[in-house]
Amino acid sequence: MTPEVESSYRKKRKKRKNLLLRVVVFLVLAFCLIWLITIVREPIRTEVVYYGTLEDKISTDGYLLRNEYVIASPSDGMLSSVAGEGERVNKGTRIAAVFAGKVDEALQGRLASINERIAALQKGGMKGSLVVGDAQQVDAVMTKTVEDIIGAVYRGEIEKTAEYKDDLDSLIAQRTKERGEPVPESDKLERLLAEKAQLEAGAGGGRADIYAPVAGVFSSVIDGFEGYFDLKDRSAITPDVLQAADGVKLAERKNAQKGAPVIKIIDNYAWYYAAVVDEGWAADLKVGAYVRLRFPDISGKALDANIDALSEVKDGKVTVVISCSQYDSDIYSLRRVSADIIKKTYSGFKVPKSAIRMPDDGGCGVYILKEGVPRFRQVEVLHTGNDYVVVAENNKLENPLLLYDEVIVSGNSVGDGLGAQP
Repeated sequence: MTPEVESSYRKKRKKRKNLLLRVVVFLVLAFCLIWLITIVREPIRTEVVYYGTLEDKISTDGYLLRNEYVIASPSDGMLSSVAGEGERVNKGTRIAAVFAGKVDEALQGRLASINERIAALQKGGMKGSLVVGDAQQVDAVMTKTVEDIIGAVYRGEIEKTAEYKDDLDSLIAQRTKERGEPVPESDKLERLLAEKAQLEAGAGGGRADIYAPVAGVFSSVIDGFEGYFDLKDRSAITPDVLQAADGVKLAERKNAQKGAPVIKIIDNYAWYYAAVVDEGWAADLKVGAYVRLRFPDISGKALDANIDALSEVKDGKVTVVISCSQYDSDIYSLRRVSADIIKKTYSGFKVPKSAIRMPDDGGCGVYILKEGVPRFRQVEVLHTGNDYVVVAENNKLENPLLLYDEVIVSGNSVGDGLGAQP
């Protein structure tokens, strides 16, 4: 190859390299330009402000504790409940019967099915009606119920007064029943009761009736935890005590055995829930403080309750014992159960947590979109949840956040306050 040809070849290679470099630079610049345009044109996403609530709560697993009067079976045989599971009964009421000897399994199954249907009808008719013992206890319960009504009104929970009124009505109904006045029953319930009586008559063997020795809530669930916890000193129920209880297997009973626990009457006025929580969450709790209890696996209803006892701290954990006097027929056959312990419910404007901004000059606020322009609004956060916060409604501010404002959640560097107007 001559020097002239080699020189020409080198020049052509250099030109190709320069051209390739220009193409690469052009592509990089084009990509950057497209990226910048995308950022500039990022749409602003907003969410309308509405009223809402958030709960300061903790979800935990714990134990339902009750004063329980255990009744032993008078003989071996088949137990047939007369009272419904979770039903409130008066002292002296016939609540169950034990049929001595061996009873046909098919007959036992039919009786069990009828008992379930009767219990469902009775539960629907009870509507949580309150039943207590003697006249002195009636007066005490009425006094406490009036106090509960006053507390509910003070906290602004007007809907609770209807529940307490039902209890007062039930107490009046109990007095009426004690005077011998008739209590109506549905035809369907009467038919089931008659069918049950017929089946029991064909069970054979002797029948031993069981009557309620005290007033309270009936339960045929004997789980082996009756008397396990010391309710006289509830502050002694430490995290270690509950941990030990976790290793105890719940007992199961199939047939009645003479002298063995077969049914129980539960104190229907006061019961407790004990659970282990983190020391930090319980730091501001005090004995007597008002809280609410909700059992998500049972219902969405929140029950009024109070902090009854707090144990000593062990490895960053503490046992909280909560007392409640509200009636809920679904809980009396349960022992280990999950619950939400609610310290307080906050009400106000519910705003997405991502909308909250912290400007460099301090304070806390949000940006709203008004007439196409971002405008800053200072807010007071009352409580922070996982995805939302509740902020106070304060119309006394110069530029307050208002109901139905469009809060900017994201977009266009609004978080830095660029282009915002007062």
